[in-house]
Amino acid sequence: MACTLQALQDVEYEILCKFADFCDANRIPYGLSGGTLLGAIRHNGFIPWDDDVDVHMEIHAFRKFLRCYRRHPIPGLHLSWIDSDGEYPHYFAKLRRNGTFMPEELNGDFDQHNGVWIDIFVYHGVPNNRFLFALQQKLYFIFATAARMHANKRLDRVDHVEFDYSRQYRLLAGMSRKSLQRVRRLFFFLYGHIGSRRSEYICYNDWHLEPKEKLPRSFELPLTKHVFRDREFSIPQNYDAALTKQYGNYMKPVMYPSHTKLTHVELDAHDRRDTK
Repeated sequence: MACTLQALQDVEYEILCKFADFCDANRIPYGLSGGTLLGAIRHNGFIPWDDDVDVHMEIHAFRKFLRCYRRHPIPGLHLSWIDSDGEYPHYFAKLRRNGTFMPEELNGDFDQHNGVWIDIFVYHGVPNNRFLFALQQKLYFIFATAARMHANKRLDRVDHVEFDYSRQYRLLAGMSRKSLQRVRRLFFFLYGHIGSRRSEYICYNDWHLEPKEKLPRSFELPLTKHVFRDREFSIPQNYDAALTKQYGNYMKPVMYPSHTKLTHVELDAHDRRDTK
């Protein structure tokens, strides 16, 4: 039976509610972001054609989230991250529901959980010193490149990337998957610790691996509450500036491509090996 967009959104909303409850119980700040934040402001719920959920967390909050989740996983869900999926290709985390299947183009045939997900993006403070900021950018580049290469060692599969730091790229290309996993853990720790929690500016993780734009911390903090469907979630208090930066006139609806084909989504896929 083909999956409907409404049914997919219902599952994603269920994951979001469990995520929010977990964060609230452990005093971990988070905020709706991207199209999910836009949906909250414009529709008090999903954008009618949206098929995913995005949240943001500062890197220090995300580390706390990882520690808490390892001790007390959320029943029925799986956290896809560096050390939980064999070939996880992303620089951000995904919280997935077991017993479901939702492929995306980058996933291919990688050894990872492929359940319906919500995306957990990470942002970090940036130092005022321009030399430290440049160092932070390079450290992040190595982390994100290792994420792609850890998923597949063939260079032609690391797509949509312009490698400005070819020396680092060649070094990573010669490493085993196990070594790349260690590199990812190390550089995730290093680049995040260069930026202060109280810095005036932040950077969002950016898969393009280009020098990243510094944005005001007020785009994410402080937080307030806003309705999304039938309950309230945390959102940036300065959501107008953040959404205007990302979308321009964000109150004007604009259609955009979906992340996956609904015909490929299975909400009852317990017999599939790749859904865990």
